[in-house]
Amino acid sequence: MQKSSHNLKHPWFSYALVIAQFTLIALLLLALPLSFAWPVLAIQAVALLLALSAFWAMSLHNFNIIPDPKKGALLVKHGPYRWIRHPMYSSIIIFFLPLVMLDFTGINLILFANLMIVLLIKLHYEEWLLEQVFNNYPDYQLQTKKLFPWIY
Repeated sequence: MQKSSHNLKHPWFSYALVIAQFTLIALLLLALPLSFAWPVLAIQAVALLLALSAFWAMSLHNFNIIPDPKKGALLVKHGPYRWIRHPMYSSIIIFFLPLVMLDFTGINLILFANLMIVLLIKLHYEEWLLEQVFNNYPDYQLQTKKLFPWIY
């Protein structure tokens, strides 16, 4: 159930989070070596499948690169959203974690830690916005984990 119309958007904050997220992703892609080891590729394939299934479940109608829900958005609770509330963020973490572990340097650790911080800030901000828009979001939060099923 959706609450009445909202005007909670803080575009400067939302865009700053997205810029920080993509900047850190780009820096990690530049800093980390490619790995063709099958365990790494298998983990990254799982991450990509998770992201694609989340995008499919979300649909273009609901998808928004910034954390602000679109006007008229629906609360998605199917696909990977049955178990976790932020599968796209989970997929980013899963994708980069094996590469950081393979090339465990100070700069890679700092970049990955900063990406995690940005994703967590974005996640909590997005959840605050969703609580303002959807009456049933607190119930959904009780039924699911944020990033990883049965863990967090």
